[in-house]
Amino acid sequence: MGKLILIIQFNFFYFSLFSQDNVSTHTYKKIDTVILDFKLYKPNSFNSKKNYNTVILFHGGGFNSRYANQFSRHSKYFNSRNFIAITPVYRIKSLHGTTPQESCDDAKDLIEYLYSNADKYNINKDRIFVGGGSAGGLLALSTTFWDIEDHIVKGLILYNPIVDTGPNSAFSLRRSGNYSLDISPIEKIKESHPPTIIFHGSLDEIEPVDKIKNYKETTEQYGVRCDIIIYPGQGHSFFNRQEFFLKTSDELDKFLSSLDYIEDR
Repeated sequence: MGKLILIIQFNFFYFSLFSQDNVSTHTYKKIDTVILDFKLYKPNSFNSKKNYNTVILFHGGGFNSRYANQFSRHSKYFNSRNFIAITPVYRIKSLHGTTPQESCDDAKDLIEYLYSNADKYNINKDRIFVGGGSAGGLLALSTTFWDIEDHIVKGLILYNPIVDTGPNSAFSLRRSGNYSLDISPIEKIKESHPPTIIFHGSLDEIEPVDKIKNYKETTEQYGVRCDIIIYPGQGHSFFNRQEFFLKTSDELDKFLSSLDYIEDR
């Protein structure tokens, strides 16, 4: 593991120096005066005649705050693995007065937009992964709710995701008992659920680790692969720290290699 982390550290250092020409901003949705954009990060070796494995990463923030650059470091890691990385913004309560349902609608519209415009953005539409942290993890999961025919999403990469928004969930308790089964990932699992990896802290109070274990057990009842990596003594959003960025990237390399999406190093 030590050798692989050194490789990731080198790749991160190298790509932290890469040109801003490799990052571009595009609009995927307009609602009245609201414009929703995404950043697209291209590998340094980008070839405009090729289509690339692609990962879409939704930031967290409790559907209330915007952390648009939360996954910029992860995007550069994916670039080092020859992926295109995409980091969108979506509607949130503090800016738009919206609910989590509208945020999920934006996630759905983004995936559909990118799938329909795959060649324009050099996206290999047969190799699209979706990920996110916390509320962004729920948004990533929500993209599989309606993805029944095309199976656009080939894998999920989740950092302390919200997996339960039903009655008596931590999500509900933070909202004075309000809940929504319509956007509750644990209620939406089906056979077509893509392979998943979840990184979670054992002391997470926003989404208790027992919920994550329950989610894994439920997916496996459908014959779906769901790997969970639990980090002892860590709370919510631990993955934002450099130490755990490296450790989770190490595990992510193994996961992607096992699915033949990157070459093992």
